[in-house]
Order: sequence, then C-alpha cells, then structure tokens
Amino acid sequence: MLMKRFTTDHLTTFAAVIEYGTFDAAAESLRVSPSAISQRIKVMEQLAGKVLLRRTNPVTPTQAGQSVLRIARQSEFLQLELERELVGEGGFQTVSIALNADSLATWFLEAVRMLAHEDEIFCDLRREGEFHSSALLRSGEVMAAITSRPGKIPGCSVDYLGVARYWCVAAPEYMSRYLPGFPSATTREELNRAPVVEYDRKDFVQEAARVFIEEDMKLPPSLEPEQSPTIYIPSSPDYARAVYEGVAWGLLPQAQCSEHFAANTLVKLSTKPVEFPLYWQHWNINSPVLETVSRRVAEAAKAGLLSS
Repeated sequence: MLMKRFTTDHLTTFAAVIEYGTFDAAAESLRVSPSAISQRIKVMEQLAGKVLLRRTNPVTPTQAGQSVLRIARQSEFLQLELERELVGEGGFQTVSIALNADSLATWFLEAVRMLAHEDEIFCDLRREGEFHSSALLRSGEVMAAITSRPGKIPGCSVDYLGVARYWCVAAPEYMSRYLPGFPSATTREELNRAPVVEYDRKDFVQEAARVFIEEDMKLPPSLEPEQSPTIYIPSSPDYARAVYEGVAWGLLPQAQCSEHFAANTLVKLSTKPVEFPLYWQHWNINSPVLETVSRRVAEAAKAGLLSS
C-alpha cells in the first residue's frame, strides 16, 4: 500500500523545524502558530508510519527523518531554481557544500570565485573533515560534499576529483631543537617528545604519517600506540603557520609546501607522501545549477589536485 504524499507545506515545515531547532522558532519563521507546526509534523509522521523527529533541544531528525529532510531541501532548492529561471537576468542561487579546510585553503576557492563571478551562484560552505563530510550530505544538511569516501550515498551521485598529496614536514629550527640527529641518529623517545600539530580530534591522518616517518628512521614497529605532545589548531592557514614557525611538525598539502621546499625552509620527515583520493558527492537531481557547480568544482580540482 502506497503512503499518501507529503504536501509542499509539510516539507517546508519539516525543513524549518530542523533549521531553527524548535517548533516555536520554526513557527515564527513561517508566520504560523506553534500548534500548526506540531500538527503538520504529526500528520507527516502518521503518513510515514515512523517517528521523523527527536523532540530534543535542538530538534534533530531520526534516520527516517534524514531522508525526509533531504527531499524537503531538494524540493526547496528546485523551487528556488525555478524562480531564478523565471526571473532571468539578475536571479541568483545559493548552494550548501561540505568540504575540508585544506581543500578550501588550496584549490576550492577558485570554484567559489568562478561560480560567484560568472554564474551568480553563491556557496554556503560548511567545514568538515574529508573523512566525515559525507555525514552532512547523508543528513540533508548540505547538497554536495568533498569526501574521501567513494561509496555512493542514497539519492546522490559521486564523481572522482583527484588525489590530495600531503608531506610530513617541519621547519629547520624545529629539527635542530627536537630531532637534531634525524633520521639515522634519532631515537623513538626523541620522536615521542617532539610536538606535533593536529587539526582536531577527528584528524587521524597523522597516524599514517607517523608510520612513514618511522620507516625512514628504520625503527622497528612499535608494539604499543605512540603519543607525542599534540597541539590542536582547527584552521588550515594557522596550522601551516605553526609548522612554518617551528612550533610542531605537521602534515601539509603539497600546495603549502612547494615554495618552502625550494627555499629550504621546510624539511621532509618522510620521503613518502601521504595521499588519498577526493570525491564530489552531490544530490542526484536534474538541476542546471547543480550541474554548473559540479563543472566548476571539477575544473578547480583538475588544476589543484593530482590526477592519480
């Protein structure tokens, strides 16, 4: 038996409740009463036969509610796109995208610039690590994401962008202070005492970097996890600055290293780079705006990432 369809009012209400976090705030934004909001959500859950919202503060969607939220936001996006086409010259549209800070700092801004200058499409960027950004797309919070995961999210398409290359690096003065005998005369204990910079506590790429460093030092595999003094800096430019100024060693994108390698102001701690692929995941809808965004992102990625 097919369920009855949600109305446009249902979908608009559902998206507003999630966006504003409470029934009262959603009611104020839609200029209706809180009881009207409550009644619409109740009808939606009756039609779906499932609970769609967790009545927490703020309100959050259940797993079933995430699917509804994605459809609600797609419906709103397509409505805005229709208005843009009808208005013609002078119409603009906004797209929400999740991406990692390093992509924004090194290559993605060119896509943002071209979309704004040439296409009158403006980006609402949400910063999230490349290993976690797909969760924002799955929940319906964004319409596209830069991710390291190739698995297709339901209702979405995925395109390969290229390979992000990082180097384990430190400033010469840092090496003199913490690792003066690197690599052959450096001990594991010295490496363990050498400060490292991480982006945040979800950043685990340093673990792979540490393995490569120990390989170059010809150290035997450790039987227990190693922990160095860690500085957390959740900003790509400031993270890089901490490495440049000798505060800690870190893992920097190739674009943030090349000039410093040429000037001998950065030292490689490993001859092997850390590499991982990046993908563009986006709603699978027939949308000229989203097609334009995908094209601009692919062009920027071609210039800023390795092809393989």
